[in-house]
Amino acid sequence: MSYNTKNYTEQGGEKTVIGGTLEIKEGASVTGLPSAINQAASTASNVAEVKDDLNALLIKIKDAGLMIPDTWNVSVAKAPTSLSEDMTANQSKVESIAIEDNVITLTVPVDELLAYASSNPSQGTHKWVAILITTGLPAITAVKYNGSQLTSADANEAAAVGGQAGDIVMWLKCDEIVNTPKSFTLWSSGYPEATFTVVINEPETEE
Repeated sequence: MSYNTKNYTEQGGEKTVIGGTLEIKEGASVTGLPSAINQAASTASNVAEVKDDLNALLIKIKDAGLMIPDTWNVSVAKAPTSLSEDMTANQSKVESIAIEDNVITLTVPVDELLAYASSNPSQGTHKWVAILITTGLPAITAVKYNGSQLTSADANEAAAVGGQAGDIVMWLKCDEIVNTPKSFTLWSSGYPEATFTVVINEPETEE
């Protein structure tokens, strides 16, 4: 006769499995569980203020891991506005851009792109293409990109190439990405950190 223990600690003590009932006796305590940041009692005087207080509380609960976070709804597009002749030439070569399962696929003939210097000297000279990443949020200043908080300067940069509120402009070094895909992370309060990857698909040439 065999007997399977529902509650047990695995060898080494690093993992305890509860398959039955875990009973906490009166007077006992549990430490180390996640908890949300404290929120002061609401002083709202109208429905709109109550909504804001409730939404703030929900975000704290999600960030503490006590509720499933919101799902990112990211879309992508080619930047519609060009800032120079070189940029115009490269943007016109982009055949399509799509996102699926957090993979952004840019279809462009890299050999036909022009290499030009970035306005930021530290970025060097590359075959640049600008894309817009629509985060689905009202403002990108609530977003962290690769762990760094985006600012109003980032929002202004996106607006300069035709982006709307909630858009991030990404300047792609196509001459590098064609060989090594580019990965980045997005995070915002109430949302999980998500990893995205940009790949380049070169169209087949007619022989």
